[in-house]
Amino acid sequence: MEGSAPKKSTSFETLVIQNISNVSDLKAKLNEIIDSGKSYEYDVSSCLKTLIRNDDQTIVLLCVQALAEIVKCESKRETYATPDIIEPILTLLKKASTSTNCELLKHCVRALGNLCCDCDSSRDILLENNGITILIDILKSSVDNSKFSDIKLFTCKTLLNFCIGGKKYSEHLVKDDIIELLRKILMVECYKDCMDEAEVTTVLQLLSVINDNDPEVMYPEEVNKTVLNVLEESTSIDVSDLCLELLNSQAENDSVKTLIAKQGGVQLVSVRLEQLIQRLENGGLDVDTSEIDDVMKQACDLIIVVLTGDEAMEHLYRKGTGEVYRTMVRWLDSDNHQLLTTGTLAIGNFARKDEYCLQLMENKIFDKLLYIFESYRNNSNIDARTATKAQHAALGALRNLSVPAANKRSAARAAPALLAALPSVTDPRLADQLLAALRLLLDGQTSLSQIFAHRHNSSTRRSARWGSAGEHPRAAAEAGRLLARAARLISQNNFQEPGCISCLVNMMVSPHSIMQSEAIVALTLLAAAGNEPSTPEQAKTPSEQGAKTSQEQPDTNQTNSEADSSPDIMGALLQAELPSHAVLLLDTNCGKMPAEVAHNLVALLELTGALRPQYKAATLPRALSALLQARPDLNTDLRDRIQRLVDTIEESN
Repeated sequence: MEGSAPKKSTSFETLVIQNISNVSDLKAKLNEIIDSGKSYEYDVSSCLKTLIRNDDQTIVLLCVQALAEIVKCESKRETYATPDIIEPILTLLKKASTSTNCELLKHCVRALGNLCCDCDSSRDILLENNGITILIDILKSSVDNSKFSDIKLFTCKTLLNFCIGGKKYSEHLVKDDIIELLRKILMVECYKDCMDEAEVTTVLQLLSVINDNDPEVMYPEEVNKTVLNVLEESTSIDVSDLCLELLNSQAENDSVKTLIAKQGGVQLVSVRLEQLIQRLENGGLDVDTSEIDDVMKQACDLIIVVLTGDEAMEHLYRKGTGEVYRTMVRWLDSDNHQLLTTGTLAIGNFARKDEYCLQLMENKIFDKLLYIFESYRNNSNIDARTATKAQHAALGALRNLSVPAANKRSAARAAPALLAALPSVTDPRLADQLLAALRLLLDGQTSLSQIFAHRHNSSTRRSARWGSAGEHPRAAAEAGRLLARAARLISQNNFQEPGCISCLVNMMVSPHSIMQSEAIVALTLLAAAGNEPSTPEQAKTPSEQGAKTSQEQPDTNQTNSEADSSPDIMGALLQAELPSHAVLLLDTNCGKMPAEVAHNLVALLELTGALRPQYKAATLPRALSALLQARPDLNTDLRDRIQRLVDTIEESN
């Protein structure tokens, strides 16, 4: 009866191999296993454990090759990840590396590399048997030996598979001085007419994984210089991407940012970017688009990361004459969205110094940035993600240019465009930058109050919405600060939009004292808005009063606490839970609260005497008493006012 032969069992296959007595037949069987590779379905680990110790070097070589192929299969790897397999391979590697055993050494290293792939058992056995030192010794002997080029490559790949396991493993490589050895390998390749791309790629990946496992690792200056050399010498997209990725990681350290700037790294990357885009537009690149996008992103990121370093930024700016600076200004007019956005972000970094901000404003850079913001906001032909990135970059630069007092008058022309954009912004990162830019424009610019007031319905309403957006804390914080700034410029009636008062009350308990102070001052001004001050002294802001000595401090408890502030404001403050927020602020900050914040808070509490029953219910007297006890440094006048507040609140019904 014809039919397929029954499938052999693993035990039967093992028995077959064990009973082969003819050397030629044994070699044929091992070659059969090698040809089957990871598809070989039988567990013959017991046979290979014996054969790897055979006296016949050809049998040993074939056995190691068979191991290297079988363990490519993930499900079989653990079976062979045993000391009985790995220790003999390490013994073979310890033997002198001569031209007669190159093939054996190569396959031993291959076998270890495949065994270490996603397998901690193999990695641990290597550590326990000094395997890393053995592999690094082999790598050292192969650096300048052209006959060992394959061994060098496979050793690097094995070490890569080993350290991918995590920090525990990569630390052993660093201790054995692998970093300097890898630098030497890269330098050798830099001097060649034609780089070995596979070798360079593996070495760069190994350096990157070590860095990823421990972001605190900072490579020696010479290593980063060598990576820059590789980037300069190589035209490979893959090699360039790896160089840029590694430099981006290392550039988290300011010293590396300065190194890259002074070594011409940013200039090199800028030129390469332009060349890459030109080749892409001309159809001269036969590379997957995603690979191009990756390398362009890495290049743009590196430019910006380097510019976040103060020393690096100054070196590249060179009082407005630096080549990199001029390139970034030129990119502001680029048709390529990525170059334009990178140039805009770069200008924002150059604008971190007031002196440079003044020069940038004189050179009409502010106008270019405002044009970019408006162009990308109103252009429906650009995809939303690209438009948002460009607007975000432009707003960041506009904000920085608006910081110096000397620039504020010129920067004010941006206010109408930014206010017009505010109601339609939906991206939280964009909202964060937009709100911050508006706040800085309003700072000290009383003339802008009319513009803001004219748009108060949409402006304050949208700001209040962002202020209540708990899932977006940065935008919420900037919204609160903008409203606090606006409270100094526009009338109380403009703050009747839902959420405005609540936003400011929530801002009182910010972890940042400057925001606490801004919120309290704004609320005080709003609470006092319905009262015409009877003396010039009372017309001053709380912070101005707080700066006085105890002898000069007016008794606001007597003059203002009984005042009939606007019922709408009182209702809004109560609805926003001012009493409980005031208690929370005191409970969490009384020991470290700046004196100015304490002064301003007391002024607010004095002005809102209508809420004394609610203050009593919220245990405000207890919190104020705790402040007195914790802060003997507060001046006598303020302490007296606090005590009067405690007494009057306790007496209220």
